[in-house]
Amino acid sequence: MSILSQILKPLQRWTSQAYPIVEIPAQDLPNLLFGQQHLGTQDYFKQKCGQYHTVPLAQFPHRQFMQALADDKPQPEQAYLDYLTASWSYHYGPEKNTPELRAARALRFAEQYLLLSKSRQIEPIRVCQRPDGRLVVVDGNHRVSIAHQLGMSVRAEMIPLQQHLRSVATIPDEFYGSKRLDKPYQSIFHQGKELLEGRRKDVAERMKMIRPADLQGKSVIDFGCNLGMSCYLAAERGAREVLGIEGSKNIATAAIRLNALFAAPCSFRQHDLGIETTTGKFDTVFCFSIINHVQDKEAFVRTIDQALGGVMYFEGHANTTQHNYDYLLNDQRFSQMELLGYTQDGIHKTSASRPLWRCVKR
Repeated sequence: MSILSQILKPLQRWTSQAYPIVEIPAQDLPNLLFGQQHLGTQDYFKQKCGQYHTVPLAQFPHRQFMQALADDKPQPEQAYLDYLTASWSYHYGPEKNTPELRAARALRFAEQYLLLSKSRQIEPIRVCQRPDGRLVVVDGNHRVSIAHQLGMSVRAEMIPLQQHLRSVATIPDEFYGSKRLDKPYQSIFHQGKELLEGRRKDVAERMKMIRPADLQGKSVIDFGCNLGMSCYLAAERGAREVLGIEGSKNIATAAIRLNALFAAPCSFRQHDLGIETTTGKFDTVFCFSIINHVQDKEAFVRTIDQALGGVMYFEGHANTTQHNYDYLLNDQRFSQMELLGYTQDGIHKTSASRPLWRCVKR
């Protein structure tokens, strides 16, 4: 019998989506992980916990509030208020992310705790089992924190991994989200398996063209990372740290949220690549079929220059040559520019005309 089957006791109840409801005993609640990260909370948890992808229940700010409230500590809500400040910076504008509104939310949470401590009727939370077997809370941080404080077991709706991945990667308002063909732009891979099909199914094949020595123990930056699959695949191949830069706020948050499942040394920033930005130096730079989508190429090239610490892997657009990118791929910048091959043109095409170079900084 697996550890998970010992922890979870299936109940004779199903949701309208036919997902099972299971019971998680009170003593196993501390093993649950926080799964609703986004651009606001990524740095918050990195500062508080050292990482943001595997935050256990004891470090949920919701749980810390409940504990401090029960212990009658002064300002018990402070950790929760700090969390709301970070979280609401992503969800709301400054007019809604105010001390008064955050205090009102904390008060409602405290009232919810008092109410449920009497009724002891807590609605099911939603969880997803990530590949390593850990359970990730995808809805119900407040309820599970209250249940743990009250020493109660909790019912949980088990969302299948593929369904959760689809909900994370579905960004219908963005062309490079899932607006086109009703698929995410990148397929989602983990440990060599395609978990969810996307329009760029070749991201794993492209990664095989990257030399292992340029990944193992190295720092990597990926410009125009989309869902971050090249970041995660680089981490699987031994990269020490990976930073993905994505222009879309919503797609960058989807990349962050995937890491509750992958637990990789990857972080993400939202930034318009047409505006020069400072990133620090990285051993390996990825620039995959992005440069023609950048409004100000000169600003982007300056960003690449200040990030480039060793090598750059540059994927051009379909049917292009090195001559099309001579403003970047030139002897003044690189001592070596090796054409490694060609990648697939698109999901409905058998042609492969996107050139991929390995460029060594001079």
